[in-house]
Amino acid sequence: MITLLGLLALAGAVYAGLRLSRRDSGRGGSVFTRAQEAQWEERVLRLTRGNRGALERAMTARRTRFPQATRLELLKMVHDEYVRDRE
Repeated sequence: MITLLGLLALAGAVYAGLRLSRRDSGRGGSVFTRAQEAQWEERVLRLTRGNRGALERAMTARRTRFPQATRLELLKMVHDEYVRDRE
């Protein structure tokens, strides 16, 4: 009986650890994902010289083409587009 309880506790701990370590935990996102979003947003803002309006317009344009993409994916797409246009 003690072995069974130990195995259940171990399985619960492993399950909880896996749930907490997921990079994208659904709509809410994780702290890791939010930190990445902030970094990518900063990169795009540097490219647009702080023009948040341009950032949001570019995000909206990408969102219409890729409605299932996450905010992080959209930020990466916008960044890549700006870098490609500068070359």
